[in-house]
Amino acid sequence: MEFSGRLGKFVIAVLLLVFFIQVYAVNIVATINPYYLIVKEIVGDKADVNLLIKPGSNPHVFNPTVSDVKTLSKADLIVANGLGLDNSYLKNYKNVLFVGEKVPKKYLSKSDEHDEHAENNEITYNPHVWLSIDFLTDYIIPAIRDELVKVDPQNARIYSQNANKIIVSLKEISQKFDKLFADVSKNKQELTVILEHPSYLYFFKKYNVKVLAVEEGHGKEPSAQHIKNIIAQAKKGNLLGIFVGPQFKTESIKVVAKELGRDFKILDPLGYNVKTVTELFENAYKSIREAAYGK
Repeated sequence: MEFSGRLGKFVIAVLLLVFFIQVYAVNIVATINPYYLIVKEIVGDKADVNLLIKPGSNPHVFNPTVSDVKTLSKADLIVANGLGLDNSYLKNYKNVLFVGEKVPKKYLSKSDEHDEHAENNEITYNPHVWLSIDFLTDYIIPAIRDELVKVDPQNARIYSQNANKIIVSLKEISQKFDKLFADVSKNKQELTVILEHPSYLYFFKKYNVKVLAVEEGHGKEPSAQHIKNIIAQAKKGNLLGIFVGPQFKTESIKVVAKELGRDFKILDPLGYNVKTVTELFENAYKSIREAAYGK
C-alpha cells in the first residue's frame, strides 16, 4: 500500500510538471514565414511558435484580423521585420523584435516606393532583409537567438546550438551561389534580372546584378510605359533571368517574358512550401541556375 501510494504521488507530480510546462511554454509569434521557419528551427519543441501571415499572402498589404490581434496579445515575443513592413500594426506592442533594424543602415538600400506609414519624410528602406544570406547569418539569426535566450534562458544552450546549425547550412548554400555567379559572370558584362517585386534586391546586390522591378507600387498595376522601359533596359544588358514570386500576379511578367523571348521562373521570397529557411534558398538556387543555363 505504501509503495502504491508513493507511485501514485509520483505519477501526479509528473503530470503536474507536464501540465506546467505546457501551460507556461514560451509563446512566440513571427509575422512572416522566413522568421517563423528560423524560430521553429531554433526552439524545436521548447516553445510554441505561431505564424501571423501565411506564405501565400502578400505581407505588404496585410491587415490583422480580430483573431490575429488576440494571437499577438498572447505572445511573449513577436519576431517581426520592421523597416516599414509590419511596424504600423505592431506599434502598440512592447515585446517586438524588429530584426531588420539589427542590420546596419549603411548596408540597406533606399526604397523607390512611397511608404504611407513613414513619418516626417523619414528615409525608407527596401525591407526584404531576410533574402540576404549575409544579413541572416551576421545579424538576423544572432538577434533572434539572443532575444530567445533573454525570454527563455533555461534553454540558452539549445537555442545557441540550433541557431549555429542554421548559420552553417546557410553559409554552405551561399558558397554554391558564389560559384554560380562567378561562372555566369565570366564575360564581366553586368548581369540584369527582372523581378515582379524587388524582394531579392539585397541578394542580387551582393553579386552586382542589376534589378529591374516590374511593380511600381504595392498592389498597383504597372503602366504600359514602365513595362516598355523595363523591356528596353533588359535588351541592353546581359539578362540573367525573369522571376516572379507565387504571391504575385503574373500578367505583367508574362508580357515582359514574351517580348524578350524568355521563360520566367518562380523565385519565392517567403518560402511557400518549404520546411526550413535553407530550403528556401536551395529552391532559389535551382530557379536561378535554370534561368542561367536553361536546365
